[in-house]
Amino acid sequence: KQWYQRRVAITAGIKDQFSDCMGKYDNTTTPNNVCKDAIDSVQSVLHCCGVNKTTDWKDYNHPLAPPESCCEDQTKCNYSTAYQDGCFTVINTFVNHNAKYIGFGVLGVALVELLGMSLACYLRTFIIKRTEYLEPHAA
Repeated sequence: KQWYQRRVAITAGIKDQFSDCMGKYDNTTTPNNVCKDAIDSVQSVLHCCGVNKTTDWKDYNHPLAPPESCCEDQTKCNYSTAYQDGCFTVINTFVNHNAKYIGFGVLGVALVELLGMSLACYLRTFIIKRTEYLEPHAA
């Protein structure tokens, strides 16, 4: 319930971080541009572009075309051929449509863990009781 109450703040934070990384996308001063790699991976895998829409990239020094990771055919990438859905929109839609399945999955894993702990405790008790009743062999 706490997460749901802070949903607006969490989603705003995700949007801000993605936007911040978009601003650092063309940063050539660092040898490993983590933001570029992360954004390219997200956009390629999720078939999305920008935060909310493709044209978000125009605000980040990409006036003619978005990054190549926004397009399926990376040789002919422009704003008309790029993925039109924003990455935040795609992620938000996925989570909202699959929230109950995600929750059931987490609950299922927790129940399996509890069952495993219960069986381990039972096995421990069984072993202890068994060794108490075994008589030592006489030499």
